[in-house]
Amino acid sequence: MIKSIGQLFFLALSCLAIAILQFSFISSFPGAFNQINIGLIAMVFILFFFGIKSAILFIFFFGSFMDIFSFQFFSFHLLVLATVSLVVYLILENWLTNKSLYSFWVLCLIASVTYGFISSILLFVFSGLGGGFSIFSLYFWQSLLYQSLWLLLVASLFFNIFVSLAKRFKPFFLEKKGVI
Repeated sequence: MIKSIGQLFFLALSCLAIAILQFSFISSFPGAFNQINIGLIAMVFILFFFGIKSAILFIFFFGSFMDIFSFQFFSFHLLVLATVSLVVYLILENWLTNKSLYSFWVLCLIASVTYGFISSILLFVFSGLGGGFSIFSLYFWQSLLYQSLWLLLVASLFFNIFVSLAKRFKPFFLEKKGVI
């Protein structure tokens, strides 16, 4: 019981640190560098390696902190991250059979595109349908491209580090024992 409370507390502190890092540090970068979405990277990473239960806890804490810090309507990030994780989870469970780097790249690309489309649709709907639809702007496609490229780059780095450190994902070979 105390161990699980400690794990939840550590997860909440980690989500708070990631949200603060996203809003105070990464969003101030110039150009394409401010399109790094470390929350989305962490969510796909947790979903891929640790499962849906851990991802739901991460989405709850991280989405809540992002909603507190952002200027969008409250629960915007919770809705977007929950929708993205549902799409990614369904694709991971139904179509992708192994946990390879290529599967991870596919999930990251799907997560990035889904995040971009769902967030722009929600912003369009909740702005009263008065503004322009951001999917038709060049900035939307540029930011989607940059976010996808950053996500793939960081995903490749974290995937290789995690696989080299985790015993569960190391390949094993069966020895043939022949009878002579």
